[in-house]
Amino acid sequence: MEQRGCLQAAPKSRDSWTVDDLGVTLRRARQAAGQSLAGMAKRTGFSRSYLGNAETGERAVTPAVIRAYEKVLGDDLNRRELLIGAVSALAAVGVPDEASDIATSVRAERYHLLASAQTSHAVDKTIAALFSQDTPSLAALTKWAQKGTPVLRVNASGILAKIGSPVLDGQVARWLVADVEVRELYVTAVVSRVLGLPWDDARQLARSGFPLAEQHQLDALTAEVTNTADAGAHWCSIVLLARTRPEARTAVDDALTGALKTEISGEHLRAIGYTLAGLDPIAV
Repeated sequence: MEQRGCLQAAPKSRDSWTVDDLGVTLRRARQAAGQSLAGMAKRTGFSRSYLGNAETGERAVTPAVIRAYEKVLGDDLNRRELLIGAVSALAAVGVPDEASDIATSVRAERYHLLASAQTSHAVDKTIAALFSQDTPSLAALTKWAQKGTPVLRVNASGILAKIGSPVLDGQVARWLVADVEVRELYVTAVVSRVLGLPWDDARQLARSGFPLAEQHQLDALTAEVTNTADAGAHWCSIVLLARTRPEARTAVDDALTGALKTEISGEHLRAIGYTLAGLDPIAV
């Protein structure tokens, strides 16, 4: 049975995709769904000229644009074909080869690249943007986050934590509570990125359980506690602040009380509540 709006062209090989091809794919999907460019602009929040330039290849198609089209067009968008183009087009405009290669392997439900080394925050964000509406890939990542080597589990969790789903946000937090190995790797990555520490120093701090020693570290973590773009880093920052609360109670309580105003994840609310009550958000 023919589905309305699905693209009929056979998917291109990775090497044959260009930025222009991806814009054409977006335009054809929009037109097949009966959406005008003005209507798409109104529904996505991007300007008409911005989307028009993206569709014609004059402007790079970003993960945010891809997500916007997916949200509006739903099943009228051939997501699997678009994903192939998105990976190649993003590589063409400077996205690290690592992200492109991992995205391609995840789409094929192969986990070997995710199991080889811990990925960076930037790589996870890029992959998450590509897979935000790709149910089979999200299912594979969810499976790998619970089974496999610690590196595979933390990488899969790190990508899922950046999807922007309250359900996945809560699930990632529950994995971090239950999985000691993944928690240590995730906390290490957050400490290294947010506090600017070398990996070995960050790992030592993550393992030690010690409070943050300097004011600039406390300031950086209080900012990270509202990072809704990474539910894992968000949760880890709460845990790190909980360690520091005995030495800096006012600053930690102010940061966490402020975070309560915008927090929507039940697991993160639980961690904040326990910390403000003087309880360990991991042990409880």
